[in-house]
Amino acid sequence: MPQLSPYQYTGPVDCTIPPNYEVLKGKSVIITGGANGMGEETARAFAAEGAYVTIADLNEARGKQVAEELGPNAQFLKCNITSWDEQVTMFEAAIKNSPHKSCDIVIANAGISRASGDDLWPLDDPNAPPVKPELNIVNVNLIGTMYTWKLAVHYFRKQPDTEDRDRSFIITGSMVSWIDSPANWQYTSSKYGLRGLMRTARRNSHEQGIRINYVAPCYIKSAIRSATYEAQLMSKGVEFAPQKDVATCMMKLATDRTINGHSLMIAPRSVAKEGYMDVGMDDHVKEGYFKRTQEIQLDIIEDKWEVGWSKGRTPEGAIKS
Repeated sequence: MPQLSPYQYTGPVDCTIPPNYEVLKGKSVIITGGANGMGEETARAFAAEGAYVTIADLNEARGKQVAEELGPNAQFLKCNITSWDEQVTMFEAAIKNSPHKSCDIVIANAGISRASGDDLWPLDDPNAPPVKPELNIVNVNLIGTMYTWKLAVHYFRKQPDTEDRDRSFIITGSMVSWIDSPANWQYTSSKYGLRGLMRTARRNSHEQGIRINYVAPCYIKSAIRSATYEAQLMSKGVEFAPQKDVATCMMKLATDRTINGHSLMIAPRSVAKEGYMDVGMDDHVKEGYFKRTQEIQLDIIEDKWEVGWSKGRTPEGAIKS
């Protein structure tokens, strides 16, 4: 498996260094939610550089069309990421049909927003019985992506163990993981949760040769918004970034094996000339309580992500007497 060093903060990612597109040739890439928007743009970008792309999505008509347009470098597999069984089937088929029977890069991009309906937000009649909310956004964005992570780890470990293979997991998050976004209750909670997954997993991911990173778009140009609404947003100071910058950021993370445990944000060119930059808010570098507590936590939590390690430990990680 790829040999990686334990996570250690050494400063922000140098985003002025462009992706090494050459290493994408022959790589197998799974992109959930790859039939539209940022996922589609990313699928097209990877396929154009010689990677074999599996587009996993519920939108069968659009997914098949995109895969057909990309020719022999792509396939479409219908998949609801909230279904464990459907994701297993998708991973199996993705690997079976890939040129090297491999799973090198997994981009957990599928997700839904407040537009899908956030049942935590409405105020119900206080004189009527309480209404149980549907947590569809959490189920898709957080639970579905956790399924994707669990399966990616499984199949990363089964692939050919050669130096040219990779084990890269990328999460499509959101800038709401750092900023307040009123009324986006489930969406914000789910994206915070995914950022927490990345920050936790990065501490052990090297033990299985896996890199995990987080991409945080904010306002991205998209056909899903009406021109009227887009104009309203711009009148309030919103600067949009193009979808192609998301794809380039994904390729930067997928091709640079020195990057693990970072959050890159998609920013307008007025902020970042490359279209993306390191958020720089995932590590405690200043002396004080947070830095000291983080160091203590890393010292007391000794868990290794290795087969059989837990046999001599209690469920909480203590050494069995």
